[in-house]
Amino acid sequence: MPSSPPPAGYSGPVDLSEFPPTSPCIKVCQLDLQDRCYGCGRTRSEIAQWSGMSLDARRAVNARLGFRGHGPHR
Repeated sequence: MPSSPPPAGYSGPVDLSEFPPTSPCIKVCQLDLQDRCYGCGRTRSEIAQWSGMSLDARRAVNARLGFRGHGPHR
């Protein structure tokens, strides 16, 4: 069976090394109705599991969020 074409805008697998394993938290810890943090965008589950996640799992969350690190002000 032939495979379907990739979705529009798909550019292939993401290189997780582009994303830091650091927390995207900006200390605005409030959840919306979908259980996502207004500050960092992580889900309640991702926040709760963060300290036990592997570095690659953290990078995958940051890749989903588009988080590439905090600026020099932090």
